[in-house]
Amino acid sequence: MQKFFFDAVATVTYSLIWCSDRVFGVPSAVLVWLAQRNRVLLANVGFFIMQTIDPARAKQVEAEGESDPFDLGVQAMELKLLSSSYQVRDDARRVGGWTDLHSDAIEAIGTALLLDIGWEEEDVHSHLRSVVESIDGFTYKSFRDD
Repeated sequence: MQKFFFDAVATVTYSLIWCSDRVFGVPSAVLVWLAQRNRVLLANVGFFIMQTIDPARAKQVEAEGESDPFDLGVQAMELKLLSSSYQVRDDARRVGGWTDLHSDAIEAIGTALLLDIGWEEEDVHSHLRSVVESIDGFTYKSFRDD
C-alpha cells in the first residue's frame, strides 16, 4: 500500500509539473519571440530615421556594429606591438647602443606579429628592418640573412 501511494504521488507530481511547463512555458516562449520581433522592428525604424538624418554617420555606426569584437582586440594588440617596436628603438637611441635586451624585445615583438596577429614573415622582417635601421649606423640581421 505504501508503494502504491508513493508511486501515485510521484506520477501526479510529474503530471502537474508537465502541465505547468505547458501552461506557462508556451506563453513565455511566445512572449519572448514577440519581444524579439518588436526589438528588430524598432531597431530598423530607428536606423532608417538615423540614416535619413545623417547618412554618413549611420554608415559608420553600421560598420562598427558589424565589426567583430575579437577583430578589434587583435587590431588593438597589433597597434601595441607596433608601438612597442618603436619604444625599443627609442630606448636603444637613448642608451646609445643596441643590447641583447633590445634584440630579445624585437624578437618577441616579431614573433607575436607573426604568430598571434598573422603577419607574413616577410612583412615582419620588413617592419623590424625599418625600425632598427632608422637608427644611424644600425643594421637589421635576421636568421634568414645568415
